[in-house]
Amino acid sequence: MHFRRFRSRLVVVFLGLFALIQVTAYVAVAAFVRTSARQHVEEELQLASAFFARQLDDRARQLVAATRLLSGDFALKAAATTADHATTASMLENHRRRADADILMLASLDGVVVADTHRPARLGAPFPAPRLITESEAGRAVSDVVAIDGRLYQLTVVPLLAPEPIAWLGAGFAIDDRTAADLRLLSGLHVSFVVRDQGRMYVHASTLAVPSRMALAQQLPAIRRAGAIELAGGEQLVHVQPVGQNVLVVIHRPLAEALAPFDRLLLILRVVAVAGVLLALLGAALVARRVSRPVMALAEGARRVAAGDFTTAVPIGQRDELGELATRFNEMVGGLREHERVRDELERTTRLKRYFSPQIADALSGSDDSLLASHRREITVVFCDLRGFTAFAEAADAEELMQLLHDYHAAIGPLVFRYEGTLERFTGDGLVVFFNDPLPCPDPAARAVEMTVAMRDAVGSLLGAWRRRGHALGFGAGIAKGYATIGRIGFEGRFDYAAIGSVSNLSSRLCQEARDGQILVSEPVLAEVQPLVDAKPVGPLVLRGFAKPVAAYDILGLRVTRTARAVNSVAPS
Repeated sequence: MHFRRFRSRLVVVFLGLFALIQVTAYVAVAAFVRTSARQHVEEELQLASAFFARQLDDRARQLVAATRLLSGDFALKAAATTADHATTASMLENHRRRADADILMLASLDGVVVADTHRPARLGAPFPAPRLITESEAGRAVSDVVAIDGRLYQLTVVPLLAPEPIAWLGAGFAIDDRTAADLRLLSGLHVSFVVRDQGRMYVHASTLAVPSRMALAQQLPAIRRAGAIELAGGEQLVHVQPVGQNVLVVIHRPLAEALAPFDRLLLILRVVAVAGVLLALLGAALVARRVSRPVMALAEGARRVAAGDFTTAVPIGQRDELGELATRFNEMVGGLREHERVRDELERTTRLKRYFSPQIADALSGSDDSLLASHRREITVVFCDLRGFTAFAEAADAEELMQLLHDYHAAIGPLVFRYEGTLERFTGDGLVVFFNDPLPCPDPAARAVEMTVAMRDAVGSLLGAWRRRGHALGFGAGIAKGYATIGRIGFEGRFDYAAIGSVSNLSSRLCQEARDGQILVSEPVLAEVQPLVDAKPVGPLVLRGFAKPVAAYDILGLRVTRTARAVNSVAPS
């Protein structure tokens, strides 16, 4: 089916709804299974607790019957009457074996142990379960689970009658880990026997490992009858059943163990859910494929535009909202492309005007950067600065220093562009300008000399005010002519257009030698401008960096003013 609207193609909503339904159904079934398993385990634990209590009661009745039978033994009565402890102990041991009991004790009427098959050294000590003796004084047999010497026993106490009570006979069987293991075999559940003593719990027998026993004892006080605890990294459901005074039997089962039979069902549900989602995903992918292509094309186009590629164009193959969007996108990119072209031209012109006069900058802006590539050419270099500036800068405050430099640059800076020079750099009070590059000119030396004389005159108008303020400043310049390597130097984002060679060094050295008001030029410069200037020789100068003395001349003034003709026009023939 062909969808005319973009939103109708977003079948991913269907996939999301389908997945949500599948997940909701799975979660509901899993919750129901867990709840059912929990209820089943709780019922199982409750039944098992009642069963274990009956088991203990049955064993207690059997023990009572066996103990009553022993209490009727005439020889035992005779030994108890004669206080023959050795004979009594021997007879008790024989009877213990026949009764298959774990412990037999005989206590006097005042509750003192007369004989003990488990611990003979208890002779003369108080009976360990005096409560049972007190309850059996009514003439009936009493049985309960008690702790003796740190171990649990199902203990029964009956009177030894002749025919009145002459002693008390206690018989019992041990409740230990073996007992718990036997009960686990019967029920498949974990069994623990716990004693409560002064608010704390102690596990005396259990099917659990030692670390789990400690965890059970710590968590059990919070359980009244039934509940859940964490053992061995998993949740276990527990049921507590009293089996004696301060003695509890705890039946517990891991919830994961109860859920194991349902795991297969949940696995099948997961497989069905995943298969359904995969089928829905396949169908959604087939439908969304047609939708995604134009969207991805627009996204890719936007990424390219963001990266600066304004030649990007998105193909238009549809007539719906996406096709309209692609058309508007292409129109927008075209506008950005034109805007970027104009901005680049403006930026390039602005950068060129940092070094060149407006006329040269405008001429260069319409060409490529090949004119600015490294090359060699004969140029005329002007180097000028202020005499006494270093001493002044050390003594002056920052505001006065910067104001003086501002006035100085404002006076000489426009002259660079007026005579179409190339400004290489400012160095504080120093200024470096060269002529005949990047665009050749017919009279570079004449332009350089005329510009420098104009600078001397412009600075001269400032010197009076400076000197009245006590600043001993002056102006000097050096001009040289020769070949140099010229081009852009620097790094991305900060380039300078510079001339490198001995001609630059010579102009700098001549400037250093110039006194206030002097413009020292080299002999090649004078040879070119001699008809235009008045000059006098200053003799060969020994300059640092030059092996031989250099002939130099001081420009006193101009004979002919030719600024307007040299810059703007050529005189008619």
